[in-house]
Amino acid sequence: MRQRLDILTLPLADVQAATAGIVALMQDGTYDGFVRRHMDAMMVAMPAGSQANQAHRGPVFLAWHRASLWEFETKWLATPAVQARPSLTGFPYWRWESETALNGGDPKKSKVWTNDYFGGDGAAASQSRVLDGPFTSWKALLYSSTNKSYYKRGVTGVVRKLARDSAGVPTLPDQAQVNDTFTYTRYEVSPFNYDSPSFRGRMEGWASGPRMHNQVHRWIGGDMIVGTSPNDPVFWFHHANVDRLWWRWQTRATPIRPYQRSGDVYPAGHRSTDVLQGLLNASGSWTPGAVEDIRVAPLGYEYVQ
Repeated sequence: MRQRLDILTLPLADVQAATAGIVALMQDGTYDGFVRRHMDAMMVAMPAGSQANQAHRGPVFLAWHRASLWEFETKWLATPAVQARPSLTGFPYWRWESETALNGGDPKKSKVWTNDYFGGDGAAASQSRVLDGPFTSWKALLYSSTNKSYYKRGVTGVVRKLARDSAGVPTLPDQAQVNDTFTYTRYEVSPFNYDSPSFRGRMEGWASGPRMHNQVHRWIGGDMIVGTSPNDPVFWFHHANVDRLWWRWQTRATPIRPYQRSGDVYPAGHRSTDVLQGLLNASGSWTPGAVEDIRVAPLGYEYVQ
């Protein structure tokens, strides 16, 4: 079984192997596909005419990203750098809700924003591109809404604006906000839309937001704010933590709290048996119901700590 661990508990050699695996996917073109699929999913309303899309703003949000992360993790595990570290059996998560408490009220002081981990904040002299860390050679895959096409950024480096993006927020979610999110005992409630007062609505962060997931994107800023947000590899460590928190919430009951309860009428495309759209697996085996329990096939992983 794959094991996902807190990146801040890993030995530095494992951290460097983890980021080297990401760089390998960038270099062989695999990474572009994940950026594209995330953006494509955001552009398809589901159901038609609604504010929800194939991966966000509705019940399917957590399930779609659970499946997408598993697909990314599978590619990452096959890279030589990761295979050379037997202790890396699953993709690490970044426990962002602890960062403020751990760093004297300033999460920008976390060691994840250093050369050995994700690289630091963007540099003002380079249009907020990150000039240190493992991802400095990455040319982001961007989308032109005018031309309806993808193109590569002309210069290298992820754009990052920690707590200073004009469209961002000044703080990360903390443990108190996690505790509040866990008080919502239903995964989804009527009207089953983007800001429903439910665990999913609170976790995604539209309800009284930005909160939780959305707040992290907006605190990091830059590339993390737009639909091509996987361009900043922090995306994957962030979503591993989002998935971990969903699993912790699920296991607060026996049997685990379900994705969809009997009698709840989710919108088309978001129901437990609907196929998750826009992912690598084209066989139709990805449904919210299929990824409800992380311990069993087709998944098979666990969170440590």
